[in-house]
Amino acid sequence: MTNVLSFLGYLFLRALYATMRVRHVNAGNLDETPRYILAFWHRHILLSLHARWRPPTTAIISRSKDGEIVSGVLRHYGAETARGSSTRGGEVALREILRAIRDGKNIAFTPDGPKGPSQIVKDGVIYVAKVSGIPIVPFAIAAKKKSCCARGTACSFRCRSRASSFSMERRCSCRVTATRKSGGPAFKPQ
Repeated sequence: MTNVLSFLGYLFLRALYATMRVRHVNAGNLDETPRYILAFWHRHILLSLHARWRPPTTAIISRSKDGEIVSGVLRHYGAETARGSSTRGGEVALREILRAIRDGKNIAFTPDGPKGPSQIVKDGVIYVAKVSGIPIVPFAIAAKKKSCCARGTACSFRCRSRASSFSMERRCSCRVTATRKSGGPAFKPQ
């Protein structure tokens, strides 16, 4: 069942990525570094697989049931995993990471860990960088929803905002007006 969920997660992430327009900022920091420890917050895991990381990369994944699914998704992307976290199996994962570094692999870390506190760096990533001498390259994702009323979109004509709307499905409403040859309106959806 875990393999099926991992494959479905892989397909979901590929489909999600296909719907996005991606722009990499300062990607040279990663491209110019021959070996690195890629560090990103736990909340950025979902799309971190579409960053410009290079194989061979080993990622640290927790030993939880969710971690097993994430580990399977990473295998579909071509990354290896070391299983452990600050609360369970950290020493084993640390040994696997140091072995992977000796073998010439890059490392991916979530320095704030699965249990948090969120966006507070724990000692693991700093220790690995200090012992190995490999630089830490920070990575982050920012996303924004494209407005259906933005210039250049299919619906960029006569739009009005519905700021007070409670609907999560529609943030803006576009008024469409068609006219007959006589000049009167044929329909007027709101």
